[in-house]
Amino acid sequence: MTQIVDDQLLGAILRGDDPPRPDEPVFTTGHWYVRLCQAVLNAAERAGALSAPFAALPENLRRRATEALVELPTGIGLVSLGELGPLIGRLRQRHQLNVGGIEVLAAALHLGADVYLSAPSPRLQAALDAEGRSYAPA
Repeated sequence: MTQIVDDQLLGAILRGDDPPRPDEPVFTTGHWYVRLCQAVLNAAERAGALSAPFAALPENLRRRATEALVELPTGIGLVSLGELGPLIGRLRQRHQLNVGGIEVLAAALHLGADVYLSAPSPRLQAALDAEGRSYAPA
């Protein structure tokens, strides 16, 4: 079963942790990927929950993790909004989610994936339930 990981989990994987299901395909969304890039690549301006774990790494590991962020490893997939656009349009009729949430929902349906969340997201979780997709805390 394919898994979609959020920005915090993606960061952990890029730093060397295993994904929730190590033997299954790993994807993330464009929104989560951009959030992580913004946090880590602008960490000098403001450290936060997404960037602090990168900053805490020894220099050689931080450099390796940042390189993996800039060019995602082949084992981490990213679904194009071009593929998801029509589905997002249809899902908007049924679900009141922000742009990040609707992208996650569409990606989960498109890939037939389970979603792993670092923090609760009640509206997204309700939408995933309504659409028959599973989610779990990381």
